[in-house]
Amino acid sequence: MKIQKCIAALFPFIVLATNPPIPSAAQNPLTALADAAKEKAAETAIEDLLNNQLPLTLNAKDVYPTVTTLPGGPFSPQPLQLTADELNQPIAPGDYTINTLDFCSEYSVHQPGAGVAYVLGPYEGKAAGAIGALIWRGTVEYNTPPSSLQAVSWAIQSGLTYSQMPKTYQAIIDQVIPDFKGEITGDFVTNLENTYNGYAGTVKLPPLDTMLAKMGTPGQLALDAERQRAILTAQNTSDQLKQQTLFQGQESGIYTPVKAEDGPWTERVKGQVYMKLLIAGGNMATNNVMQIRILPSPTANAANATGGARLLRASYGEPQITPSIAAVAITMAALMQGMLGYSQGQGAQALGQVPVVSQSAPSSTPAGQVQTTEGTVTVIHAGTTTPVPLNPGDPVNQNDTIQTGPGGRVDILFSDHTEFTIGEKAKLKIDDYVYNPNANSGNKARYSFLQGAFRYLSGLIAKKDPTDVNIDTPVGSLGIRGTEFVAKSDGTSTNLEIDLISGAVALTPTGGAAGPTESAPVQIEVTAAGTQVLPLTQDQYNTILSQLNVAVPTS
Repeated sequence: MKIQKCIAALFPFIVLATNPPIPSAAQNPLTALADAAKEKAAETAIEDLLNNQLPLTLNAKDVYPTVTTLPGGPFSPQPLQLTADELNQPIAPGDYTINTLDFCSEYSVHQPGAGVAYVLGPYEGKAAGAIGALIWRGTVEYNTPPSSLQAVSWAIQSGLTYSQMPKTYQAIIDQVIPDFKGEITGDFVTNLENTYNGYAGTVKLPPLDTMLAKMGTPGQLALDAERQRAILTAQNTSDQLKQQTLFQGQESGIYTPVKAEDGPWTERVKGQVYMKLLIAGGNMATNNVMQIRILPSPTANAANATGGARLLRASYGEPQITPSIAAVAITMAALMQGMLGYSQGQGAQALGQVPVVSQSAPSSTPAGQVQTTEGTVTVIHAGTTTPVPLNPGDPVNQNDTIQTGPGGRVDILFSDHTEFTIGEKAKLKIDDYVYNPNANSGNKARYSFLQGAFRYLSGLIAKKDPTDVNIDTPVGSLGIRGTEFVAKSDGTSTNLEIDLISGAVALTPTGGAAGPTESAPVQIEVTAAGTQVLPLTQDQYNTILSQLNVAVPTS
């Protein structure tokens, strides 16, 4: 009995020794390892999704090969002035320069690139084709305002689908890149969140933003895309605030600047075509210059596929072959369409390239073109007195008077990319308009704003020489200084209101001396009692937007 009692007393300890207590999940090393593996799997899945679905990836290491010394001796260029049709015609061997209109990508460092060396590479990402075609066709074929093209481009880069975009953005896509809608139908941000939530259902994960922050450039692009999407889709955010936020950009890193003259040449076609981008005005300016050397075609390269354009994937260590540019058909379109410029040694704008095209007959070119209309919109042409309907696509010319009826509205784009939005019961006359993109002088624009409300955004004439643009109003003349504003007048000589959003204006009263130049953001009120300048508030901005028949954001 004693022996049996002893065994019975020891039994609980034997059981404990052979079957130790099971730790909690938090203490179990096997569970912790499993959770870590699941978290790593989630990170891998998210990273793969970003790499495959980011609309635009920016990687300055994914570029065409470069050479430090230009083959063939000193560079002695001939300036090119090509029409849109000539962009698709072969270019003979020689040295050339051509001005470029450049578009900043949303997630690059928003610092000017003037004087900084650049190298060249292609657009990459799921929507690379759509973005490249948008800015190329929009500029070359449709004369769409650069600011509008850039806004739509940034919306695409943020992952907004076509159905999520504002109607004005959809209209541009419908006109310019209807064949690329398939690239902008998948919502990568939604897919990203669904992937994360799928893994989070089986294991506790850190917040999605924390995971993205650890994933380098793709993760940062996704975080920035979420920020912009929230701004673009907010119903109570003004267009002004949206633009200000979009242009804030992200800056980081320590740089050693490389001057443009010391930078490398991009070998666009092996052994035959070399290019160098010189940035002057930068984003949406047309005084940037592409230098190009075309050498005679090497016989060996003409028969070798590697003689075409190559993409050097420095980040992965393997050169890749992009579609070959035939040695016998080197065109400006083949060389530049879908091309990005990356700054070297210093953070600066990553810029998409489009050649500045010339007009074959500037003197016969219309001053501008109607983009959209609502309600009653008419024009009285020079030498006539009868108003005729004005419709989208119609030209407007010097000495035309544009009028809108109750509830009417018209958007006009001028040849130098000046934009006018004219509200209801308004009247605007084009007094004088001369624009030749290849001329360094002689360009000018003068308008008479007679009554109503309108929004004005400066174009290239004002950027080259602001003194060449004036808008006459019932109370005096407005000198433009690189400006965006909304103005309202009842047509009398004593009442004018200007909401100055950006830039500056100088008001010269009728019969008086020029007043001081006022800089944005301010509201300028002219009444019988005089002129006063006040801070511009959001409520004041919304009020005058309503005069243009534009939906005012609601709180």
